Amino acid sequence: MAQGAGMIDMDERRPWTGHGNLLLIGPGGAGKSSLGSALAPLLDYRLVDLDAEFGRRIGPIGTFIRDEGYERYKLRNSGLAGRLATEAAAPTLLVASSGFLTPDNPAAALTANRKLLASWYSLCLLPSRDLEQAVAIIVSRQTQRAFSRDRAREEATIRARYPVYAGLGDLIVFSAASPHAIARAIAERLSARA
Repeated sequence: MAQGAGMIDMDERRPWTGHGNLLLIGPGGAGKSSLGSALAPLLDYRLVDLDAEFGRRIGPIGTFIRDEGYERYKLRNSGLAGRLATEAAAPTLLVASSGFLTPDNPAAALTANRKLLASWYSLCLLPSRDLEQAVAIIVSRQTQRAFSRDRAREEATIRARYPVYAGLGDLIVFSAASPHAIARAIAERLSARA
């Protein structure tokens, strides 16, 4: 099914109870950080971006991976997410890293990340239900970023991660609409369920 850029399609897998913390998940380039920035104020939630917090508390992600390795990054990232979850006193919207729930995590990190996924209400963002359309959108976005890999590697990454994320989330949102439009639609959906 083709999906226009302005369409917002949602599947609710678990009903929202009207309270609790939110975890925003999805692959890199889906628009999680932009959506989180637009959604948190609409819900009156505190916004915490895991990538930004890693940079602030530990150091630049790229430098850390270069110096310590990808596996060590995944373990530190997971540990930081756990600390942030513990610190979340007020209603919090945590924007997860792009590989937060992918199988390339060390077992301890993936177990901890899945525990957080199960204990918070999760919103999964994908740009389209259609894999090919999602790949095109994500690759286009990712290759415009300063830290992007080559086109073939970006495509391979999203092809591997899309099915993982398509199977996750209490509320899964398929859209390439503007972050503000998606945020309004999610806020309306959650308030209608509260």
